[in-house]
Amino acid sequence: MGDPRQAQALCQRLAAPFPCLADPERAAYRDFGLRRGTMMEVAGPANWRRGLAAMAKGHLIERTTGDPMQLSGTFIIAIDGRVRYARYGRHAADHPQPSELIAALRSLTEPSA
Repeated sequence: MGDPRQAQALCQRLAAPFPCLADPERAAYRDFGLRRGTMMEVAGPANWRRGLAAMAKGHLIERTTGDPMQLSGTFIIAIDGRVRYARYGRHAADHPQPSELIAALRSLTEPSA
């Protein structure tokens, strides 16, 4: 949700092998049907547990950019433009495991039976 400069800085810091895009107006969030969360979904116990677990692993919680109530989603879009994987966050700390994303990506490259 940040501005293009913030997206570029994040992309560089993470050495992302793909473009990082900004959506400060949250148009894509609306287009993909991502909703704003309730206070419990954004600051409830599930978020505290995940946040503490991340901090214990050495991850830092960064300052929120954009609408703090906006829930996230994760999508894999095939080269033909079709959404091949969609995960809508049930709360602010609900993100797919890397193994789940890798399996979804592999399914795109495996030959059909």
